[in-house]
Amino acid sequence: MSTITVPRKIIVKAIVTDSFKDGFKAQLESLRKEMADNVDKIKTEESRLLLNVGVGLSQNELNSARSKLAYDRQQQEAGMKEIDEKLKEMETLKEGSIYPYTQLDSFVDIQEGDNLFEKLSPGEITIRDGIAISIKE
Repeated sequence: MSTITVPRKIIVKAIVTDSFKDGFKAQLESLRKEMADNVDKIKTEESRLLLNVGVGLSQNELNSARSKLAYDRQQQEAGMKEIDEKLKEMETLKEGSIYPYTQLDSFVDIQEGDNLFEKLSPGEITIRDGIAISIKE
């Protein structure tokens, strides 16, 4: 019988506890700081680019570099805004509620005769303070 392995998503949900909120908040704040540092580096690169106008770069190369830096800065700033929203959301979460924490990629084997839709439906893991307490395939 033929078998094929295909990717599918696993949704990880967390039961909100003080420990979860503290840990997730620390992760978000660390990621936000990293993004803010990246924005500062991009701004420095933009300044350097402006100071080196006419030094070995054509107008097209200069425009391309400026566009890429602007795009990268916008991406980082959008990520920071999203993190700020998640941090605000963390403050409103009630103890014991379920929070969609993350999504993982997984693989599933499909054989002839299997129901494809059932096999590809997202799995779900529920955790409490990092410990899996429920797994649904």
